[in-house]
Amino acid sequence: MPKVSDEHKELRIQQILLAASEVFKSKGYEQATLKDIVEEAGMSRGWIYLYFKDKTTIFMALIDYLDAQLEERISTLLKENKGSAHGVLISYFQETSQSIDRLKDSVVPAIYEFCTTGWRVQQVRDYFVNRYIRVTAIFIDVIGKGVENGEFKPTRSVDEIGKYMISSLDGIMLHSLAFGSQQINAVQQVNLLINQLMEMLSVNFLKIMGKNS
Repeated sequence: MPKVSDEHKELRIQQILLAASEVFKSKGYEQATLKDIVEEAGMSRGWIYLYFKDKTTIFMALIDYLDAQLEERISTLLKENKGSAHGVLISYFQETSQSIDRLKDSVVPAIYEFCTTGWRVQQVRDYFVNRYIRVTAIFIDVIGKGVENGEFKPTRSVDEIGKYMISSLDGIMLHSLAFGSQQINAVQQVNLLINQLMEMLSVNFLKIMGKNS
């Protein structure tokens, strides 16, 4: 097989992940097959196997890809909010509220399915433990920046607040998928979570106003 440049490899991998995303959105994790992904990607099975050994490794790579996009989005929000951690959290929560009704059309249901059906498998359990650490670290870092620049004076540890935020959001999203966002008043719950977080962070609004002026 001829040598393939790193750039070409990245394009191939992205093509596979985008195809996989469409398959997992429509079929979920359990019902999706490698054959479905091969057909959606328009590649031979051999090309797929060149980069991934099975459906599980494709799905994990897809989640990593989405998490990398989240990290990029947080970086962008930091720039848009002139380095304000408070601004980042508010913007992120607003975007989350707006996207809740579209969760069922995303990869999120398949991620929850993969986690709940595969937790007995050591590889899957280890993966999600590491992912939890990685994703919570993104928001713990944001909160930490807010403490450093004087926006926050938290009443609890930054680590504890960050983990509480992620756990609460996960619960809201999972219940939205299970019972419907209207049934559980998801947007109102997100707003309540914002208020709780701001209380725990003891927001210094004078400092924030100074940054935005």
